[in-house]
Amino acid sequence: MRPLLLWPVVLLATACIENSLSTGDKTVNGFDSGTDWVPPDTDTGEEVPPEEVCDGEDNDGDGDIDEGFPDSDNNGRVDCLDEECEALEAGDAGLITVVEECVGTEGGGGTVVTDPWSVRTKWTFSAPSSDASASNSYAQPVIGNLDDDNGDGVIDENDSPEVVICAFGSQGYIVAIDGATGTEKWSYRGTSTTAAVLIADIDSDGYPDVVGYDSGARPIALEGDGTLKWSASRSPTSTSYPLVSVADLDGDGNPEIIADDLVLNGEDGSVEFSIGATASNPYRIAAVADVDLDGDQEIFIGGNAYDSDGSILWSTGEVGTYGFWPVVLQADADPEAEIAFIGRNYSLWDDDGSEITTVSYGTQSQPGPPCVGDFDGDGESEVAWPSYQTLVMYEIDGSAVWSVPINDTSGLAGCSGWDVDGDGALEVLFADQDSFTIFDGKTGAVNYADTQHTSGTVFEYPTIADMDDDGHAEIAFVSNYGAPWGVLKVIEHDGGGWPAAGNTWAVHDFAITNVLADGSVPASPEPFWTKYNVYRARVAADDPATPDLVVSITDVCVMSCEYGPIAIAVQVANQGGSDIEAGVKLSVYAEDGGSPRYVTSITLPAIATGERIAGIEIELEPGDVGIYGFSVTVDDENGVATLNECDETNNTDAYSDIYCE
Repeated sequence: MRPLLLWPVVLLATACIENSLSTGDKTVNGFDSGTDWVPPDTDTGEEVPPEEVCDGEDNDGDGDIDEGFPDSDNNGRVDCLDEECEALEAGDAGLITVVEECVGTEGGGGTVVTDPWSVRTKWTFSAPSSDASASNSYAQPVIGNLDDDNGDGVIDENDSPEVVICAFGSQGYIVAIDGATGTEKWSYRGTSTTAAVLIADIDSDGYPDVVGYDSGARPIALEGDGTLKWSASRSPTSTSYPLVSVADLDGDGNPEIIADDLVLNGEDGSVEFSIGATASNPYRIAAVADVDLDGDQEIFIGGNAYDSDGSILWSTGEVGTYGFWPVVLQADADPEAEIAFIGRNYSLWDDDGSEITTVSYGTQSQPGPPCVGDFDGDGESEVAWPSYQTLVMYEIDGSAVWSVPINDTSGLAGCSGWDVDGDGALEVLFADQDSFTIFDGKTGAVNYADTQHTSGTVFEYPTIADMDDDGHAEIAFVSNYGAPWGVLKVIEHDGGGWPAAGNTWAVHDFAITNVLADGSVPASPEPFWTKYNVYRARVAADDPATPDLVVSITDVCVMSCEYGPIAIAVQVANQGGSDIEAGVKLSVYAEDGGSPRYVTSITLPAIATGERIAGIEIELEPGDVGIYGFSVTVDDENGVATLNECDETNNTDAYSDIYCE
């Protein structure tokens, strides 16, 4: 019976369709059929336009290519046409050979020098350009960085050093000289004719200054360009050939100037206090160090020890009627320092003022400034000093080692120490009235003598530094008496070069850590006696190992100069002698024929010495490749190097096989 019920429904539906088709407005499902309407499924013979396909063609003939398809990377080409670079051969991590020159020499001697006593003059300086008569000096040359030679915005050991002297004729001058060439940079007239100078950032503003004395023996400070910074209101007690020291006595970040018995504020030259040193021993300089490791530095002068505020701590009772010189050194196994006073006797004192030993050295007790270092290569330091016509060496405990004759009737010239030949034992450097001499540290034998030198000998002594940043040290010493070779001579090895050295020697009481290579005065200096145990000497250990980053482009993918992708792989290695911390930049540059065009930078991880890190892939944009390719430079932050590297010439690699115009 259910099928019979369907017929009325079918008939009704048919009637509805016919009724709809008979109306004047002929529409089907809402579409206007028109008079020539053809059902959609009817073949009229006309070709239906194809749908657009993502293939780089105009499939539907509407003039647009691949319309409606996404370009998610916005490179101007739809995603389906983008190509992918195959995996780049970036390079695996591994170990490499460390360059010997970068290793440094901490804890021992440097590279042994072939024919170390073959010497040549590097340059001489006659006198300031404004006064040819000022061809004399009684003070040791100081060496430091006064200006921003490399343009990186800071003044530090990466700049080229200046040599500063106090020269005199009819007037006194402080003169700054280019360390590499011997060319005068500036001179300041009206200084003491017999005083010493120092280089240090005395107001902690990031710019090293020069401190000396004016013609009235008042301390003065000059900016790094030679302009006057300040002049003190008074002179110290001892004005005979005045010397000067610098230290941050109380560790507050504000250095003090110690001008004999005056302690001055480094920022403005005002007197902070005066210590009780008398003028009974007029030839002297203060030694400053935190010998008891209590956080404040002590002052040693005139046989006495003073606290950082000038209050007396203890007195030796020793005297020095001529020269009287304090030396901070290490004499035992504890971390605190000991102090030797060299005047009428050689006496050694513990940091609390208890006497360790006192001996008479018997050469008219007319000493000049001593030097301390391991002169015989036994791992323990000795003390050497000139006294009248004799140069002597003693063990720190007061036992005599050797003595040799010199020509110094004043007995005031000083000595310095350095490992000239790189054998691990320091030599003694000394300039007397008629020659500059390098003495063998073990025996006192003469290794080298330069007779083109004359002096009345006051407190001067030879200084050692890498004055031209060539990786090898030079030696500087002054002359007087109107010597035909001028007021200052710099000598160097006539061969492959003497061992490396730092490029500063900033103060008369040089001890490596008391003034740093950038001229800063540390608030809490590293105890030099525990690490180096030198005084007026430098060892290979103060010339640290340096990193040496090299970069190579290991693989390149340029699928399209117009659309990309472009990818490169770079690998960085550290063939230097010291690690680098994470954060060093590597920059990519486009090479268009002129100056490289900066593209992008990445930050490198820490890289240990002798390590090659795994290669790094860098994705570039189409416009990042120049018409001559591209280059990569490591240790490059906005065009400025941030590391002090062993070799600054091997930081770039270039790729020019791909040309994208």
